[in-house]
Amino acid sequence: MVNQEKILNFIARFHGSEDTFLHGCCYWFARILLDRFAAEDGYDVSIMYEPVEGHFLAKIGYRFYDIRGDVTMKYRGKPMYDIWNMQRENNRQYRHLMRDCRDFEEDDDE
Repeated sequence: MVNQEKILNFIARFHGSEDTFLHGCCYWFARILLDRFAAEDGYDVSIMYEPVEGHFLAKIGYRFYDIRGDVTMKYRGKPMYDIWNMQRENNRQYRHLMRDCRDFEEDDDE
């Protein structure tokens, strides 16, 4: 069972970095959550991409998290893509997202 209090306490330690992780580094915060909670706690964690806002989140159990905490209600019903599924199903879109949002490269190689 997911310990939501533990997750929220961890996120709270990043106080003051909201601007960074909401404007350009959201992939990296989702990755921090993935690395922290999948490895140690064995939770089912995925990095999700919401294409309307162009925002990455961590899905832990059945809830969504970003630097603001539990944002499940904000993103309920919105289109959401698991990036590992996207890598298999739409590799071109995945490569573009990783180039732009993870690697911060802006060259259009295609």
